[in-house]
Amino acid sequence: PATRTPIRLVDPPKSELLCPRLFTAEHTTLSAMFLRSKSIAGLSARAIARGKQAIAVRAFTAATRPCLSGAASKLAATGLPFAAPFENAEAAGKSKMFCAQCSQHDKSCTTTVGNCRKTPQVSKQQDIIIQIAKEVGYYAHAARALGKEIPDHINRFTLFSIFSTLTNVNNDSARFQKMIKDARGIVAELKTLCGDKVPAPEIPDAEILGMRKAASDANAASLCEMLTYGLKGVAAYADHAAVHGFEDPRIYAFLHEALAFLVSKERHDLGAALAMCLRAGEANLWTMELLNKANMSLGTPEPTSVPVAPVEGKCILVSGHDLKVLESLLEHCEPLGIKVYTHGEMLPAHSYPKLKGYKSLVGHYGGAWNRQQHEFAHFPGAIVLTSNCLIEPRDTYKNQVFTFGAVGWPGLKHLGDELPNLKWDKVSTMAGAMKGFTAADSKFTYDPVSGHGQPSPTQPQMVGFGHDAVLGAAATVLAGVEAGAISRFFLIGGCDGDAAQRNYFTELSEKLPETSVVLTLGCGKFRVSDQARDRLGNVGDTGIPRVLDVGQCNDTYSAVRIAMGLADALKCKISDLPLSIVLSWYEQKAIAVLLTCLHLGLKPIRVGPTLPAFVTEDVLAVLVKEFGIKVCDDVDADLKEMTDAKAAS
Repeated sequence: PATRTPIRLVDPPKSELLCPRLFTAEHTTLSAMFLRSKSIAGLSARAIARGKQAIAVRAFTAATRPCLSGAASKLAATGLPFAAPFENAEAAGKSKMFCAQCSQHDKSCTTTVGNCRKTPQVSKQQDIIIQIAKEVGYYAHAARALGKEIPDHINRFTLFSIFSTLTNVNNDSARFQKMIKDARGIVAELKTLCGDKVPAPEIPDAEILGMRKAASDANAASLCEMLTYGLKGVAAYADHAAVHGFEDPRIYAFLHEALAFLVSKERHDLGAALAMCLRAGEANLWTMELLNKANMSLGTPEPTSVPVAPVEGKCILVSGHDLKVLESLLEHCEPLGIKVYTHGEMLPAHSYPKLKGYKSLVGHYGGAWNRQQHEFAHFPGAIVLTSNCLIEPRDTYKNQVFTFGAVGWPGLKHLGDELPNLKWDKVSTMAGAMKGFTAADSKFTYDPVSGHGQPSPTQPQMVGFGHDAVLGAAATVLAGVEAGAISRFFLIGGCDGDAAQRNYFTELSEKLPETSVVLTLGCGKFRVSDQARDRLGNVGDTGIPRVLDVGQCNDTYSAVRIAMGLADALKCKISDLPLSIVLSWYEQKAIAVLLTCLHLGLKPIRVGPTLPAFVTEDVLAVLVKEFGIKVCDDVDADLKEMTDAKAAS
């Protein structure tokens, strides 16, 4: 709402994660050496100071290339290569769209329709939204420099519009058409605010291929694409926090500055592009911290066993991420006796005391977002999507689905964009008219599992192991480490998806040593199988499970707090912890999280199941050599390397 007042919750120097331990010489992110290829070796080296970050840039040598592992060198096999995405000019001429922002990017995303079922029309509209957002950022950043205050509706529109272009959020062309019109109106408003003191920017091509062709430096262009996708993730998390009423002026200011950077001449400078990517990681850290505070307004998460079974009665299913929207629905359903189930990344909602207090919240239904077509068709009630990920609804359940906020699909019923104006009557009426679960329903019914799909969970799920819960049991955990009952911590999480290679994460979880402790988060948690959970069990007789669900993907913040706390308790650096980080990426939130990890100097990090198609081989080489990025390859070989190491691996 226009009356919302931004709240500055975190002062930059006092941020809980700006810990001296993370800024040691061993964490080279803060003084990263970017080596440049022979093709651009003629450019002079320079240092760019950004707050506490100092990015030293020197000539890239051919010697860097051998650092690529066998898996990492297969960049072209993971999608369409950055330099030559088409086989020939004829193929390029037939292209109706081009999108390379998610891990399932392939040739279909450059011909007629995206893997996410995004149409060429929507793809072009999303490109235009990002193009206009850069212009919005340019004028908003300039206005701030002139001492002007940016109106709240412009700040919020920046989040909403960018978030709308994230994978599996909005494929509704009509809504994008209106958004484009609104965006142009905001540019006009900002021009008026700036007066005649700000010259018009040189706006690059809206389409990705056009920007690549016009780039004087392919590596800088690659980093600018990474920055763009990272900003989409930051905007998504900031939007989730704003739904709670939590905002931070620093986030808006950085988004506008970064968008302005993407239309500046400085974007062609490799060092400047890298510096801005790392600053995006820092901004995402602020944003995840803000969202953590927003969610904690519902109480501190506590270990909770979540039922995965039907309860007799009319029902509503809620998927997405927004816990405040769920709370609003629970308030509506409580007097009506309607049962509410969570889906996907809404599972951690059951660990928040305020939400647990509602009798209408009865359990969890289904697995990760990519299983929804196999699951939603069997749900006998209304379905609400509060955020990503939405995939094309089947006709068998399309009439049951409602969307909120940035989420959209042609033909679905939209509840509105602002929580204070949200009315649930249509949803509860739909639920009341449907069958609901009966006394005869003893378990949930889903479609059979596909060859590469992780089965939907069938046993109760333990959630609520955020940093407060885990660090509250630090003494017990440390005793387990000293006694040899805990040999290594594994962070296995991130985004799930439909690619067959994602079985890597399931296989890894099932082969871990019995002395392992797994921290998992995001929808990647569903790749840690029930069999792995059963086999690992608890840490001795402590009652602490060896698989700890930290929360949603944004709860990477909590996972970092846990790592910091364990390092403090063990009186060592994070790099000395017996910790292995294995991240599954799918969309742009994961890119924002990765940039945060690079900003913090957390390494090494294994990333998979495939590599981003928007990364050049030179950029990839530096991520591998200087930032400790490793590529998920062979489970047995990777596991041996991790377990043989004494420190982080």
